[in-house]
Amino acid sequence: MRVIVFGAHSAVGEFVISKLRDNGYRSCAVVGNENQIELLKKRGATDVVVYEESSLQSLFQGYDAAIFLTGISPKAQTGKTVMVDHQSVIDTVKEAERQGVERFVMMSPISANESVGDESREIGAKEMPDEFLRQSTLTYTVVQPGALNDKPGAGKISAAVTLESNTLEIPKEDLAEVLVSALDSESTFNKTFEVGEGDTAIQKALASI
Repeated sequence: MRVIVFGAHSAVGEFVISKLRDNGYRSCAVVGNENQIELLKKRGATDVVVYEESSLQSLFQGYDAAIFLTGISPKAQTGKTVMVDHQSVIDTVKEAERQGVERFVMMSPISANESVGDESREIGAKEMPDEFLRQSTLTYTVVQPGALNDKPGAGKISAAVTLESNTLEIPKEDLAEVLVSALDSESTFNKTFEVGEGDTAIQKALASI
């Protein structure tokens, strides 16, 4: 399988690229500027391209799947978290659909257990990328992670449509493993679910969703 990764220049994205290599996938890392190319090649990317809106219409050709990290705009110059660029997500989903991509895995802008009724967020705005993907013809997976931390990946998580804890966290490395493992995990097809730290091996946890 050939996988294209948007937001590959983020901390989670770098782990995603490494884990794609470790699992035998060919990958294309989409980055914000040329200074990030060498690092992503070292991480294991088969190809690295600098994001340009004009190239989006042909960017998916030859790729079977996409992983999109919504916390990082594909045109951002750094890997720092930014406000969700809704139009970039929508344009990317549209082109993936048009160009025949089969799988689309998205790291949701909505955190695990983030209530729709929470007045601290703009109701309707954060949901847009998720909902647009769900309404497409793509075989999608939407992963809503707990708060990201820098702990070493443990390879174990908790995963469910809704997790009960309100203080969920997850190592960036484990989140990356979830995103990559979801590509071939049929139990995650056309599903939206939450993930956090836990005691269940990632593959087993995904199989139970």
